[in-house]
Amino acid sequence: MASTMATAFAGLTLSSSAVEVCDLSRRHSSNLCSSSGTGSMRSTFFAKDCAPRRSLCGAVVEPWKLSTTRGRAAARCHAVRGLERAEASREVDDPDSLHQFVIVGAGIAGLATAAAMNKIGVKTLVLEQSAGLRTTGASLTLWSNAWRVLDVLGIGDELRSQHQPITGIRFFNQEEKLLKTFDLEECPGGPHELCSVERKLLANALASQLPRDAIRLNSRVVSIERESNTGPFVLTLSDGCVLRTRVLLGADGVNSVVGQWMGLAKTRYVGQVGIRGVAVYPAGQPYGDKIRQFLGRGVRAGLAPISSTKVYWFMVYNRSSPGTKVTDPAEVRAELLSMLDGWPQHMKELLDNTPLENISRAALADRWNLPGITAPVVQSGVTLAGDALHPMTPNLGQGGCCALEDAIILAQTLGVVLAQRAGGGDGDYDAITKAMEQYAAERQQRTFPLALKSFVFGALLQIGFAPVCFVRDNIAVPKIVRPSSFLSHTQYNCGQLPASLVVRD
Repeated sequence: MASTMATAFAGLTLSSSAVEVCDLSRRHSSNLCSSSGTGSMRSTFFAKDCAPRRSLCGAVVEPWKLSTTRGRAAARCHAVRGLERAEASREVDDPDSLHQFVIVGAGIAGLATAAAMNKIGVKTLVLEQSAGLRTTGASLTLWSNAWRVLDVLGIGDELRSQHQPITGIRFFNQEEKLLKTFDLEECPGGPHELCSVERKLLANALASQLPRDAIRLNSRVVSIERESNTGPFVLTLSDGCVLRTRVLLGADGVNSVVGQWMGLAKTRYVGQVGIRGVAVYPAGQPYGDKIRQFLGRGVRAGLAPISSTKVYWFMVYNRSSPGTKVTDPAEVRAELLSMLDGWPQHMKELLDNTPLENISRAALADRWNLPGITAPVVQSGVTLAGDALHPMTPNLGQGGCCALEDAIILAQTLGVVLAQRAGGGDGDYDAITKAMEQYAAERQQRTFPLALKSFVFGALLQIGFAPVCFVRDNIAVPKIVRPSSFLSHTQYNCGQLPASLVVRD
């Protein structure tokens, strides 16, 4: 497998788009406009001597200064703790008030980062554009490296009690001939821990670690302004609220608003579309405790037990273009049903046991950040986490795991600086930026190889040429694939939170 991977890597061609480098003395302003439900971004760079401009929220923007109408207005906001959502009337932030740390996006990376920061006494505010915690994606495959993080955050045992441990992995061809099997307890480097975790249960568990007012729902960021190179960030929300923060983290997914404001390129479609869902068996699921993956020609499918009554399943197929985005689950179900001829009958049974609301479809995409070539992922006082930082294909099951790792590394670097420094002077930005750069360098070293490996692994499993499929099914998978192909990177341990800073209950 090693030689196969090396050959695959050697054939990769990296393409880079032109990167616009702007003078840091200029102000960065990004306004998000919506047309027919589709968000688009317009980026402008204002020189120091530019004329005043009126922003989308109606505020007059002076060079180096954002002025808003003095006074207060009521806004409808939401607080989240676990399964609870409390709606309350809250006043718009005073334009002169300053948050220490705002996180855009209440996905796994954003919530985990807020939870880690909270444990070391760093207060955060998490902004989420939706009316509730994001639960799209149905299920996440969490390996040992992720469970170490969940234990540090104090929610590992809670989630273990809600999910079934996976004990092995089996590969089949489309005709259900067994090609390879692994039992995790027999694999080197153990003990190994693997579960397919429901995203909503993970999100609720993370949110339960936060104060009730730490998450603000229905808070879509429509404008990001910078008062100066080292000044606060000014965020305008869709409800008209204006927030100011010293530190900003974009944890808002593959289409990150913060990432676009920083100049990062859009994600790259990898030529594959995935359909996934969660089947429900009230009387008990019949698939045991092992992952099963079925390899076809240009298509593959798989299933993973979540609990005694739920099973996560997926089908990924090659497609030259992503096509029109399909969000209607009934339409997605009909598309999948038309593709199941020639597949094992239990794939149809899985679909029959899946509620429509549990079915989704997405074009698979990634982005390879290349220091010195692509736009930097750290700028003074702002960086990214999760899919916003390192979007990768799901072939290794490491996207969610790496998002959880991000949270601990951020707390070990940026969190230490914020916990130890109460001041707000420009000098703090030097220490903040250095901490962010340390975090970004460590995450680049960790996640870039995983993004590449995941892409190559998926491409090899998705081959559509019959002779190559024959070699894959009769030689490559049975005789070359080793447990280390998907277990070596799960041994990563990002460590503990700084013991001297941990706030005791």
